[in-house]
Amino acid sequence: MGRKISNILPVRTNQDMSRFYKTILYGIISVSLFGCKSNNPTIKIDDFVLFSAVDKIDSVSGTTNMIPLIYKHISIPDTIVLINKISDLMDSVSYYNFNKLKIDVLGIDSADNNFKTLKINLKENPGFVIPDSLGKYRSWYDFFQGSSGGQQTTIVLIESTLQRQYKGDWIDAVEFFYQDEVIGEWDHISLSGQIKRF
Repeated sequence: MGRKISNILPVRTNQDMSRFYKTILYGIISVSLFGCKSNNPTIKIDDFVLFSAVDKIDSVSGTTNMIPLIYKHISIPDTIVLINKISDLMDSVSYYNFNKLKIDVLGIDSADNNFKTLKINLKENPGFVIPDSLGKYRSWYDFFQGSSGGQQTTIVLIESTLQRQYKGDWIDAVEFFYQDEVIGEWDHISLSGQIKRF
């Protein structure tokens, strides 16, 4: 025959419950007063900014200018070497602003005076033949088109790369390439030559 439930489950008295709650309370108080001890050192994080761009109307002249706008903050551990921080940053720029189009970090050239110039290569996705061959905004060509679109692309790439607000060790300038070729004077975008941080 069946056994009674009272024989299977332990019986909890008020005294047992009181002891249980006191143990929980003491644990919470101990953690809040003394904290959790860990053998791991605290990791410092660097805060970087991803930019977008927005039109701003000058109320005096009535003209419209496109200006940088902080779009998102990302955190990268400060223990990572500079070139890897930049690669992580460019992966985020690609993901959030350019439909995951490839942004290759080619390297950093350092001059005698420790002036660091970053080289960035904008690569098309495999299968790119002509503009719109992969669909809308699946190639850099689409982001380079039109005065407004080209200006927005210029601002996002330059400001997100140069990180002018960042106070830590960073690059002094950037040079952009497209499909392994230096970007020259093109219509709608202004990514030619060495673009300095300050």
